[in-house]
Amino acid sequence: MTPSLKVVVAITSPIAFQPLNKNSILHTSLGVAKAFSIETSIDTHLAIAASKENVDLVSDLNCEVLVCDPNSPASFADALKSSQPFDLVAIHDSQRPLTSTTQFHRTLEALIGDVDAVRPAAAFTETLKAVTPEQIIEKTIDRTSMLRISTPEIIRFSAIDFEAGESTWFVPVKTGMKSSTVDADPESMRINSVADIPLMESFVHWQQTIAR
Repeated sequence: MTPSLKVVVAITSPIAFQPLNKNSILHTSLGVAKAFSIETSIDTHLAIAASKENVDLVSDLNCEVLVCDPNSPASFADALKSSQPFDLVAIHDSQRPLTSTTQFHRTLEALIGDVDAVRPAAAFTETLKAVTPEQIIEKTIDRTSMLRISTPEIIRFSAIDFEAGESTWFVPVKTGMKSSTVDADPESMRINSVADIPLMESFVHWQQTIAR
């Protein structure tokens, strides 16, 4: 039996409502999620995870809305538990609007065998320094021990721990579950502040140029 997949765009910051090129950051991310849903052969269902403060801002998007704190794993899991049923969930950060559908497919294809959860990751290339509370550089951190995590995170319903609280994933996962990573594309970088938007817009223009 083919599993059902819920594709959730999580509004993790109010910056999601800022403009990016001709659309908002959220609409751009949602467009990628919709395109992936059309391309994949799996039965998909589109949803948005939004805080109660933002519900009115997404009421016209014609998809299921999960009211929760998308930055709280426990709150997110509770919303998923009471949502429309699914076998797999793909959670995409709204702040990564230029993520390609190729990265979605790559992540889904790695969820095979006994693997319970997959997410994209890239090597950390910057120099990292540990500092004291007084902002004095203490030491250099081995960057080979770090990964830059991207989205979507694709997780089996059976691997979600609905009784737990904290997690390094969008939702708590069960102890002993088997996870994996796939390569993250450079353009799936996250918009962390309004100051990042011009850089993303330059990426959009670059993508449009090479597509001609």
